[in-house]
Amino acid sequence: MNKIYILTTGGTISAQKSEQNLFDLGKISGQNLFSHIEIPQNYQLEFIDICNIDSSFMNFDILYTIKDTILQLIQDNTTKGIIITHGTDTLEESAYFLNLCYPSESETPVIITGSQRASDEIGSDAFSNLQHAIYAITSQKCNKLGVLVLFNQVLLMPKYAHKTHTHFLQAFTSQVYGVLGTVDNQYVNIVQYPNIQEYYSIQKKFPEIEIYKTSLDSQGKFLDYIEKCQIKGVIIEAFGRGNVPEQIAIKIKNIIKQGCYVVITSDCANGAVQPLYHFDGGLYKLLEYGAISGFDYSAKKARIKLGVLLSANKNKNEIIEAFTK
Repeated sequence: MNKIYILTTGGTISAQKSEQNLFDLGKISGQNLFSHIEIPQNYQLEFIDICNIDSSFMNFDILYTIKDTILQLIQDNTTKGIIITHGTDTLEESAYFLNLCYPSESETPVIITGSQRASDEIGSDAFSNLQHAIYAITSQKCNKLGVLVLFNQVLLMPKYAHKTHTHFLQAFTSQVYGVLGTVDNQYVNIVQYPNIQEYYSIQKKFPEIEIYKTSLDSQGKFLDYIEKCQIKGVIIEAFGRGNVPEQIAIKIKNIIKQGCYVVITSDCANGAVQPLYHFDGGLYKLLEYGAISGFDYSAKKARIKLGVLLSANKNKNEIIEAFTK
């Protein structure tokens, strides 16, 4: 019998409306949700409850458990796919972490989905997202795509998947590079494949990495505490092409000297940072100080990638090269 494993983690998709018109998580089990879903013949669902949390509480200890569970399940040739139900707040970060830790040679698809509305709300997207996840896995067209985000009939590459709306059903998009495919009832259409499928074997605990967002005339006093807090890395969400105020550039130079990894990303939704300007706060100078270009990575995705690379014992030159992919 072909098996599809359902890994549940909580989130809105597990919630139920209370008498106070709020939502309580974990009231709807995975078994209950999938009892409303059409399952093709010769497929059997197996449920594994990982946790039952709002995704704002997601952490790397839980993600390591999910990773290890996935790596174990795909060793069984009866496993034809894995669906992870997840809250939407941190779904894109979890998906990218799992994508980087998923063996590129594996043909077993892993789909991460959730819902913007609880299953008992009017117009809920819970059942449609789960049904389309089943259709995608059983079509076998996703067999070489690794980890995918599925939302509102769209299949997205985790690196570029981004939650862009707080409550619209079309919450997740992939700007510039578009989507990998769509699921229209039982018809799955894959329109493009990722050029590179990265895989890193990680052993260590995920290092502490923080994000600092620059703004007009910001002083960056937080950066003064990097050495004291023993933070391994900092992602700087800079302006435009990777520029920061001069006082921030000085602090970046200092923390790099202290041994902290610094990756420069942009606060723009699209486009890459580039060393175009020759002034003290420009990316050209920051790279001279030893910062790493984050190219077109968002700050959140750069944090995940730097952490995975450090956990995989990559040296600085290897990290710089990895951020070009």
